[in-house]
Amino acid sequence: MKKVVLIISILFSIGTAQAQDFGGKFLVKESEFYNKPFVFSNRGETEKIIEFVKAYNAMDANKCATFIADKCVVIGFDGVKTTLTKEDWKNYFANYTSINWEILSIVPLRIKDTDPTSGVLINSIETRVGKDGSVWKKELIELFAFDLDLKVSNINQYSQDIPKK
Repeated sequence: MKKVVLIISILFSIGTAQAQDFGGKFLVKESEFYNKPFVFSNRGETEKIIEFVKAYNAMDANKCATFIADKCVVIGFDGVKTTLTKEDWKNYFANYTSINWEILSIVPLRIKDTDPTSGVLINSIETRVGKDGSVWKKELIELFAFDLDLKVSNINQYSQDIPKK
């Protein structure tokens, strides 16, 4: 009988425990969103990124262009800021024989009690093989920001080299 009561108590406590639905803080002091927490976003960002990765790995420039806004600000792993347009995709893959972008995790986020613009935090490993035989391989942490039309409008990228085995 004690086991049954214990099991029922555990199940009841699990069932009534409240999951936290927000956390962290946005701490840019000059922002109107200062000190607001983050929540998970569910506008379809994860699915969009998965579709984008398929097109990117297939080196399908036309399909890749459909996922970004008319102008997408990119701050690369090297700190260089560029603006990527839909037209830029035409030449993006010109120097590569293959690309493999392997996503390890995707976390969709937005700032609580704000409009539905959102972002995804992605951890991945990307390998690019150049037509000259060079291999670019890095582990990446990237923040993809989505506009209200669910198009990627900003990308911030951080990287580390992956040691050769």
